Amino acid sequence: MERRWPVVADDHMEYTRMARLSLIDASFVLFETRATPMHVGGLIEVEPDSPDYADRLFDHLMAAEQVHAPFNRVLHFGPGLWPSWRRRSRLNLSQHLFRHHLDDHGGEHQLQRLLESIHSQQMDRRKPLWECHLIEGLPKGMVAVYVKIHHACADGMKLSALMQQMLSADPKSAVSPAFWQFSKQRHRSPNPTLKLAYDFAHTLYHQVQELPNLAKLTGKLFSRAFYPSISRLPIPFTAERTLFNQGPDSERVIAWGGLPLSSIRRISQFTGASINEVVLAVCDAALHQYLIEHQHPSDKPLVAIMPVNMKGEGDTRDNHFSPALIELGRRQNQPTERLKEIMISSRQIKHEAKSFSPTAFMNLSVVTNALMLLIGRLGLDTKLPAISNLIISNVPGPKEQRYLYGAAIRAITPFSLLLPGQSLNITMFSYDGQLNIGIAACHSALADADKLIPYINKALTALELDLLNVTLELANREKDLRLQ
Repeated sequence: MERRWPVVADDHMEYTRMARLSLIDASFVLFETRATPMHVGGLIEVEPDSPDYADRLFDHLMAAEQVHAPFNRVLHFGPGLWPSWRRRSRLNLSQHLFRHHLDDHGGEHQLQRLLESIHSQQMDRRKPLWECHLIEGLPKGMVAVYVKIHHACADGMKLSALMQQMLSADPKSAVSPAFWQFSKQRHRSPNPTLKLAYDFAHTLYHQVQELPNLAKLTGKLFSRAFYPSISRLPIPFTAERTLFNQGPDSERVIAWGGLPLSSIRRISQFTGASINEVVLAVCDAALHQYLIEHQHPSDKPLVAIMPVNMKGEGDTRDNHFSPALIELGRRQNQPTERLKEIMISSRQIKHEAKSFSPTAFMNLSVVTNALMLLIGRLGLDTKLPAISNLIISNVPGPKEQRYLYGAAIRAITPFSLLLPGQSLNITMFSYDGQLNIGIAACHSALADADKLIPYINKALTALELDLLNVTLELANREKDLRLQ
C-alpha cells in the first residue's frame, strides 16, 4: 500500500522569462519517448534518529516553498517546436513531494518494486521535471528518499552535487535537505542580449577551429576499419548485438548493491590501474557471465559508453569528462588479462583524444550519442548495428559519513536512463568506503538483471584471487632463477 499527497491543479501559476535549451539538453527532450524516459534518480537510505523522523522531514520539505532554477522551470514549445524553459513564479510542492508507506515492513523487495514503478514513469511535462519520494515501512525503521530529475535539468554529476548539498558532515548541522532551494549565484550581464550574441559567436568560433581536428579523428576511425592496429578507438555501429541491445519498453528493472572500495583501491595500487579501470573489468566479467548463463555468449569484446577523464597536467578543473566508447575484454580472458586489456584500451583512447584535442573528441561523442537518440526516435534502433552495448559510469561521492536532517545515511545509490537500442545501464557512486551500484534495465529484455549484483561481487573476488595467483607464480619463478 502506498500513500500519496493529492495532485492539485495549478493552471493559475504565473510564468516569467524564458531560456532556450542547449542542443544536448534539447535532444533529451525531443528524442524522449514513453519507452525511453530521460530522467536520472538517486536513492538515499537513512537510519532515523527518532520514531517521528519521517514526519518531521516531510513537514520540513513541504514548508520549503522557495524554489530556484532549474527546479522552477517548465518546458515550453514555441515556433519550430524547439523547447525552451519558462520559469514558474510559484510552485505547488504537493505535485513534487510524495510520501509512501510499505506494507508490514516489506523490506528491500517491496522497495525494489516501488522504485521500479516510479523510475518507469515518464515525467509530466506540464510541471517542473523533478520529484522527491519519501518512503517508510522498511525494516529496522529505515527511511528511504528517492530523488528523480529529468536529464535536461541535471546529469548524473549535477544530481550528485545537488544531493551532496542537501547532506551534512555534522548531524547537528542546520543544512536543509530541500535541494530545490539551492542556487548558484550568477553575475547578471547589463545587456543580456549582447552577452548572448557574444557567447554564441565565441562558441561558434571555437567549434569552427575544431573542425580540422574532428575531421582527422573521424578519418582515423574510418582507417581503423581497414587497419585495426592503427587505433583502439571503437568504431560506432560495429558492436556485437547482445541481450543488452534490445529495444527497451517502458517497464524497468531496478537493482542495487555495493562493493568495498578498499578492495578496489588495493587492486588499483597493486596494478597501477585506475579505479574506473578496475570497475570496468569487474563489470565486464559479470556481464559475460550473465550472457553465458543465458546461452547468449558474446564472441567479440563488449563496447561500453563511459566517461573518460580528459584532465591534463596543470588542469585545475574539478571535472573534465567526455563520454567515450571503450572496448572491454574478451569472454575468454582471465581476470588479470581482462584488466590489462581494459587498461590498454582506456589509456590509448585518452591519449588519442588528447592528441586531437578534448573538444573534438567530445564533439564526436556528442554527435554519436545524438545519432543514437535520433535512430531510436525513428524506430531504427533494433534494425541497425549497435553503436555500443551499454553505459557504465562511476560518479565520485563523499568519502566520510553524511547526515540527512540529523539522521545517518547508510547508502546513496544512483539510477540512470536507457538509450535507444540498449536495455542496461550500470551507474556507481562512491560513499563512505563503499562503491554503491545502481542497475536500471528493461524488464522485457532483462527481467532478472538483479543477478548482475552478485555476479559483480564474485568478479571482484575472482580478480583479487587471480592477482594473488599471478603474484605467487612470479615469486616462484624468481626463486627458481635464483636457485639455478
